[in-house]
Amino acid sequence: MMKDMEILRIREILKRVDYIATLEEPDKLKGLDMEATKQRVCDLIKTKGLKDKDIAEQLGITPQAVNKWRHKGTFFVIENLYALSGLLGVSVDELLVPRGYKKMNVLIETSYC
Repeated sequence: MMKDMEILRIREILKRVDYIATLEEPDKLKGLDMEATKQRVCDLIKTKGLKDKDIAEQLGITPQAVNKWRHKGTFFVIENLYALSGLLGVSVDELLVPRGYKKMNVLIETSYC
């Protein structure tokens, strides 16, 4: 009985309390961190166990072009990036690393029946 009363008391308090959550999203105005993006792509290629020759054959480009992606980060032709994301099984957004994030505070209203 005492435990039930305590639960009811807590629920009554929570009915009156709202929460603020902080969310982060990429700040598109700050651009991309090219070095971090290159590293992410290299890590994904390594994780998948793909070789430059295999990637080149799948995408219809030369192994030298793939080598440039991995060492110079020069893969930002949109078609290449899109095709590479498909080959690695991730979205284009997962390949790209933004330079910064913007934070937003969101009010979450609680209600109990």
